[in-house]
Amino acid sequence: MLLGQHFLVHQWADGCAVFDRRTGSTHALDPQAGAGFVAAQAGDDPYRSIEASFRSLHPEASQDDLAALADACFERLKKSGLLEAERSN
Repeated sequence: MLLGQHFLVHQWADGCAVFDRRTGSTHALDPQAGAGFVAAQAGDDPYRSIEASFRSLHPEASQDDLAALADACFERLKKSGLLEAERSN
């Protein structure tokens, strides 16, 4: 799957690989981080898109747990260079 002009993504049941065409880097992501990455690329507000994706993956989770999951994923994607946006409030 091609996301935008920069990323090629291949997903499996146990994770995904993301190739960044700008840097030549390949990133292996677990299923949750992969879902967060795809959601972040699809929405106007990457953090809120990650949070919404996790809400559908974990409907039983509390709002605090969802926020913690979204925070961790957002920071991981930023640290790896796959996300350049700032977190919304």
